[in-house]
Amino acid sequence: MEFTDSPDQAELREVVRDFLGRHVTPERVRAAAAGSDGYDAALWMRLCGELGLTALPVPEALGGAGAGFAEVAVVLEETGRVLAPVPYLSGAVAATLLACGEPDAARQFLPGLADGTAKAALALDGEVTLEDGTVSGTARNVADGAAADVLLVRAVDTLVAVRAADADVEAVGTLDQTRPQANVTFRASPAITVGVPADLAQDLLRTALAVEAVGAADHCLAATVAYLKERVQFGRPIGQFQALKHRCAGLAVEVESARATARAAVWTAVHDPDSLAVVGPLAKRHCADVFMHVTAEMIQLHGGIGFTWEHEAHLYFKRAKSTQLTAGTPAQLRRLVGERAGLI
Repeated sequence: MEFTDSPDQAELREVVRDFLGRHVTPERVRAAAAGSDGYDAALWMRLCGELGLTALPVPEALGGAGAGFAEVAVVLEETGRVLAPVPYLSGAVAATLLACGEPDAARQFLPGLADGTAKAALALDGEVTLEDGTVSGTARNVADGAAADVLLVRAVDTLVAVRAADADVEAVGTLDQTRPQANVTFRASPAITVGVPADLAQDLLRTALAVEAVGAADHCLAATVAYLKERVQFGRPIGQFQALKHRCAGLAVEVESARATARAAVWTAVHDPDSLAVVGPLAKRHCADVFMHVTAEMIQLHGGIGFTWEHEAHLYFKRAKSTQLTAGTPAQLRRLVGERAGLI
C-alpha cells in the first residue's frame, strides 16, 4: 500500500498548487459566492482548458486523459486548500463513476464533462424512485446542483443519470456559500442507468470530501502558524509561547493523521473498492472532524482578527461545518461504519 505521490502525481500537484496559489484568493472566493452563477466561470474554464483537470478521470477514447481517481484526489486536495470556487468535486466524482459504468451513459455524458462544457452534480440524498426508465421524487441539498447539466441520482439502490433540463432545480440558501446547493425535483424524468451501485457512489463522494478536507485543514494550520510567528506580544512573537506551540503541535498531528486516512481511502477506492464501504465513511468522518477542529482553533489562535467576517477563517469554518453534514453526519457515519464492519 503506497500513500505517497508518484512522480507524475507530484508534478500534477505542483502545477495545480502553483496555478491556484496565483489565481485564487479569499476575495475571489467571496466574489464567486456572491455572483449569480455561484461559481467562478472564468476560473472553471481555465481549469478545464489550460490544465485539463476535468479530463483526468475520463478515458482517452472519450476525450479524456485516461488517469484515475488517485490523480483526481491530488487535484481535490489542492482545490480544497484554497476553497476553489468551482464545481470540481461533484464533476470529478461523477466522471469517475460514469467511466467505470455502462458504456451508453459514459458515451453520452463523459465527453462534455471532460472538456468542461458540461457540469455534473450528485443527487444522492432524498426520496427518489425509479420506474419504467424514469425517476420521480425530490433530492435535497444537492451541491453544485444549480450549475449542473447532468445529475447522477440515487433511486433507492440504483444510480441513474438524468439531464438537468428534465428536472426542476431550485437554488437554496446554505451556510457554506462557497459551495451552493439546490433542491432538485424529478417528475417522471427520463433516466439512464449508470451501472454502478448507489452505495459505491456515496462512499466515493465521502472519500472525495475527506481528501478535500485534508487540503483545507492543512492550509488553515499553515496560515495559523505563520500568523503566530508574526504577531508580537510582550516583546516576542506569540508563537514562542509554549502553550501555543503545544496547541499547534497537536493540530499538526491531527492533520497528518487525516492525510494518512484520506490517502488510505483513495488507495482503497482504486485498488480494493469492495472495502470502500467501511473505509470511505470512516475517512470522511475522521477528516471532516479534524477539519472542523483545525478551523475552530484557527479562529481562536488568530485572536480578534480571527473573529471578523473579513478574515478567511470564516470561509473555512463554514466549509468545515458543511463538510461535516454532507453525505452523513458524524453520528450517522459512526453507526454506518460499525454496522458495515460487523461491530454492532
